Amino acid sequence: MATILVVDDDGQAIEASARLISQAGHVADFLLESGMLLDKLAASRPDLLLLDVNMPEVDGITLLKKIKAIPEWKNMPVIMITGETEESLVQECFQLGAVDFVNKPIRPLELISRIRIALETQAYIDALHARTNELQRAHSFIAAILDSMEDAICVIDRRTLTMLEANRVFLEHMGRGRDEVLGKKCRDLLAQTSHSCLHCTGANPEECILQETLETGNATFREVSCRSPDGEPLHSKVYTFPIHDAEGLPERVVCLERDITKTRELEDRLKHLAFHDPLTALPNRQLFDDRLRQALAQGRRHNRMVGVMLFDLDHFKEINDTLGHAAGDQLLKEVARRLGSCIRESDTVARLGGDEFTAVLTNVSDAEQVRKVARKILKALERKVVLDAAKVAITSSIGVSLYPVDGDGMENLLEKADQALYRAKNAGRNNVQFFSPVAVRK
Repeated sequence: MATILVVDDDGQAIEASARLISQAGHVADFLLESGMLLDKLAASRPDLLLLDVNMPEVDGITLLKKIKAIPEWKNMPVIMITGETEESLVQECFQLGAVDFVNKPIRPLELISRIRIALETQAYIDALHARTNELQRAHSFIAAILDSMEDAICVIDRRTLTMLEANRVFLEHMGRGRDEVLGKKCRDLLAQTSHSCLHCTGANPEECILQETLETGNATFREVSCRSPDGEPLHSKVYTFPIHDAEGLPERVVCLERDITKTRELEDRLKHLAFHDPLTALPNRQLFDDRLRQALAQGRRHNRMVGVMLFDLDHFKEINDTLGHAAGDQLLKEVARRLGSCIRESDTVARLGGDEFTAVLTNVSDAEQVRKVARKILKALERKVVLDAAKVAITSSIGVSLYPVDGDGMENLLEKADQALYRAKNAGRNNVQFFSPVAVRK
């Protein structure tokens, strides 16, 4: 049972954390006034410190620096807690000596797991400094703990760069037995695998993940990516923690690798869903607006024209009414595919909703270039589409505005393209119209 001190200016957060700590079988202590932390530690030393980053009196980063500057507190495990997720903040915390990082809002299972890992890792580090006659017993105990963890962990000697210890998960990742790993130089071992540290054996050995910890004696972390033997992308976070000798030099380094492949894949999927139309996979209005702003900024910088197109499908409602919405969705997917084949990679086609699409053409030399693209789109859409065994002809009406001829703002250009689209529909559909101030006055 460990004593865990929670430092936070939020009483509700302290209460929630204390409840979880008690449920995990530990003793919870708390402190609301961060400025009193050093006095608190002088009176009683906890086994683990949960330290909030953002506090009005004294912030967590400042307190972490002060704690690690005092020799008797230097090895106290500290887990930082914050609602911020900037990589620079996480990097700074690990460099200052924090052992882990938990984001708010706190997830109970995650907090308990991080506390468990921090306490077990600290127990491991302490055991390595125990007396010689206790080393074997401590080693067996720690090996059992390491093998129970889900992260890959190894311990590397600073001077020889040989593997001193490795847990079950690390050995499984390497595809080797304990006897094949311990005593081997990490670079020689990793060079024979597709492990994420493989790049350190290449042309730039100074990029080794261990380098910063070996040179500075500070804990650090890095996200690394590689591919499995099957070619699948793998992503992980690698943390390095120094074990200091009597002179304060790092004599060993503990490396912990956490697989974040599924997390990264989920983040990528969520990011794609946030900025793309779920039916056609084209950019949605939000992403299109961003691309249009970038195109206009580039046009101003390089004194080039930008073309803005708005178009919808002629009589699309009749297809939905006669063949059903499933057929209509199938048609929209095919239209999206054809539109994408008509533009350059530097241009963007997006779906605004229903049968309404839009496009931005960058680095345009003149209006005729935009007209050619519009005609190409009309011709591409002329080919009939087979829907439910029926061949369906589809056409589109297109309205165009040009930067800087018709305006220099995003909303202004879209509004004028919309006016041109209205003219295209009134002109019998299946045609392209450019914005004309004369036509608007009429």
